[in-house]
Amino acid sequence: MSRTPQRVEIAVPVRTLVTISIFGGLVLLVVLSIETLLSILVAGVLALGLDPIVGALVRRGWKRGVAALAVFAGLFAAVFVIVLVTAGPLWDQITEFVQSLPAYWDELTQQDWFQTIIQTGNADDKIRDLLKDLASGLPDAATAVLGIAGGVFGSILSLVTLTFLALFLLMERPAITDWLFGFAPPEVDHRWRPVLEDSISGISSSLVGNVAISIVAATVAGVSAWLLGLPFPIVLAVITGFLDLIPQIVATVAAIILVAVALTVSTPAAIAMLIIQLVYQQLENYVVYPIVYRRAVELTAFTTIVSVLIAGSLLGVVGAILAVPFAVVIKIMMREAGRPRREQMAALRAADDVAITPQPVPEAAQSRGGNDPAA
Repeated sequence: MSRTPQRVEIAVPVRTLVTISIFGGLVLLVVLSIETLLSILVAGVLALGLDPIVGALVRRGWKRGVAALAVFAGLFAAVFVIVLVTAGPLWDQITEFVQSLPAYWDELTQQDWFQTIIQTGNADDKIRDLLKDLASGLPDAATAVLGIAGGVFGSILSLVTLTFLALFLLMERPAITDWLFGFAPPEVDHRWRPVLEDSISGISSSLVGNVAISIVAATVAGVSAWLLGLPFPIVLAVITGFLDLIPQIVATVAAIILVAVALTVSTPAAIAMLIIQLVYQQLENYVVYPIVYRRAVELTAFTTIVSVLIAGSLLGVVGAILAVPFAVVIKIMMREAGRPRREQMAALRAADDVAITPQPVPEAAQSRGGNDPAA
């Protein structure tokens, strides 16, 4: 006797389908606009980092808009002065180096070890063919240069947009905060508004710590370049400081630039600079970086290094820049979220300790117990 198979019907409410569709649309929108969202995130971190300075000016009687404009004007003035001071010597050094390349090449080709390499494997013909291919590819190279110029223009435009976005966020930050907490009950406002202010202070401290580390790196690079006789040690120090604002990989690029410049002086100078940079990179990653951030934002060495590695692997350079501010905000939020539970457990442990601890016997009871014949 055969049994008729039963049909199984799955009913999905329309509301669930709509919720899933909206969630999927939001995920797709985030994926498609990830670069724009990262730019907004960077602008937000920059605005929050400058917020305590603007807040201090507001408490002194300044209007917030004027204070934000003054802070941004001061920041750009400092950057402009640094660029103005270093751009001329740096360009002269690059020009001098490019003009010296033929002499360096002739000196290199006269070396015995180089002649040995050239004579083995028919390397001379290969180099000649490579130069011919390079000459024939000049039109394509010109097109590539134009593409690079367009990319530089786009980067400058993005930087200007990012700057104005950060400025507007900085000017309107209190209004945005009040608007968001306007949807929350009073008890939520009273609990989480101080947490938000602490997070903003932590972001500002993390940015200050990053600048402090960059100053240390620039000082080490400038002093070592001056001691080794490298040209324009101040320019090299400024380049190293700017590149060190982005930790890990880009800081290594600064070390490569220093070693390359040292090669134009002498091989021993390049070897010495390489050793100095290798030692300093280890000290920065595992000593200076954790110490500065632990004092600035109260992060442990383990948390600092792990946050930079994880965020850098997920979001690249932007993630490496935002790693410590993210870690600070997450720590403050988790500390407040777990505070009621910790207080409850602390009260239970205190009550348990009181119950376990033997209570002292009063002296009157002890005297009565000593006079009692039954005792």
